[in-house]
Amino acid sequence: MDVEDLSKLKQHEKLWFEDGNIVLATDVHLYSVHRGVLAKHSTVFKDMLDLPNVGNTLRPEVGSIANGDSWEGKPLVRMVGDSDEDVYHILTALYELRFYSEHQPTTLPIILSLLRMSSKYNFSEIHNAITNQIESVYPNDLDSMKERDYRDLFEDYDNIADDYEFQLLAAVLQSDLRTVLPTLYFECATSQLDTILKSTESLHFEKQHVDKLLRGHERMVEYSYEYGIKQFVPQRTCTTQCSKSRGQLLANYIVDCPYKDPLQELLQESDANDDADLREAICKNCSKVISENLEAFRLEIWNSIPGLFGLGTWEDAKRD
Repeated sequence: MDVEDLSKLKQHEKLWFEDGNIVLATDVHLYSVHRGVLAKHSTVFKDMLDLPNVGNTLRPEVGSIANGDSWEGKPLVRMVGDSDEDVYHILTALYELRFYSEHQPTTLPIILSLLRMSSKYNFSEIHNAITNQIESVYPNDLDSMKERDYRDLFEDYDNIADDYEFQLLAAVLQSDLRTVLPTLYFECATSQLDTILKSTESLHFEKQHVDKLLRGHERMVEYSYEYGIKQFVPQRTCTTQCSKSRGQLLANYIVDCPYKDPLQELLQESDANDDADLREAICKNCSKVISENLEAFRLEIWNSIPGLFGLGTWEDAKRD
């Protein structure tokens, strides 16, 4: 970004403070803000702003400044590699009290911006808050799976982008937020194969991550059909009515399986969503065996998730 490029930038309407003493430059806007605010919340900015030549840094991935760069007499930091949207969101989170709270749902773009920027520049308070909120929906303990609600994280969840979890996975990988990686990989891997291929291509996933998702997807398909067997074939012999009911439920399950998310339902212990009359016809002995089978299978799947994606164990994930 040379001097001529800078002259084309606009001062941001909301985030241009006349008493600001430093200017951040993206490829769209100039932001006049306060060095003290940045330094208080970000150790990266604090270290950078403490240097004799403000903005010079040995870390090429963060904002930088050439000797003598200034705007209206204020030091100017070029936000290298950061989108204008990301810079706007992180600054708004610093200056507007009600813009973001981990206890309130927000939009996917805000979540992605705050995650990327808080990780890159070590805005620790924001990073901790966004991590807690993401973990509430993508937990690393099985009990929490039963209580999670996507609407705690996302505003207008019913209209969210189809590839939202792949966008989130890309940001989590970039930010190295390991605590949520296993569950997020799992959710993406249980998507339709066409969705995995299109989303990873459009978001430019590295081959190693695409391979993990494809291997995980293959295993999840196997688990899905194994789940049907454990539900509906608990014993070889039983009453005719029970056997016929379980056989019909299994047939229905196999037909519907490619279009549903049975493993998510299992991990969340959701109520069965099939023919209630057929369920009622299953005898008590078979119902007991089914319940025991599913609980053991639920634990088996959960414990396998980190390893399926090369992430070790759940204990490894919790040691982010």
